[in-house]
Amino acid sequence: MPQFLPVGPKHFVQVITQPLEWEGKLLSKGWSQEIEPPYRYSTPTLIRLIKNKILVIGKWEGTKLEEEALNSAVSRRDLTYDDFQEEKGWIPAPDQDTEKNI
Repeated sequence: MPQFLPVGPKHFVQVITQPLEWEGKLLSKGWSQEIEPPYRYSTPTLIRLIKNKILVIGKWEGTKLEEEALNSAVSRRDLTYDDFQEEKGWIPAPDQDTEKNI
């Protein structure tokens, strides 16, 4: 993971490699989350450079608890009963009773 280069107590700069096409855009918004204490997060500005390099300029917006930060970093969310409703697009598995034991 690329290192954050601190610019004062609240701002940072980072250079990352991005293999995706930007379709002619030069600027975009991003998302950063530290996975080590103090678990700061940010929505930095991404500036496209040459050879798939990206300059990331951001300001830390706050901190999260360890569990929240790690869940955000891996994009995890807890499922609820409502996630398993057919009206919301969930398709139940077919019955598994098609074979009988002998």
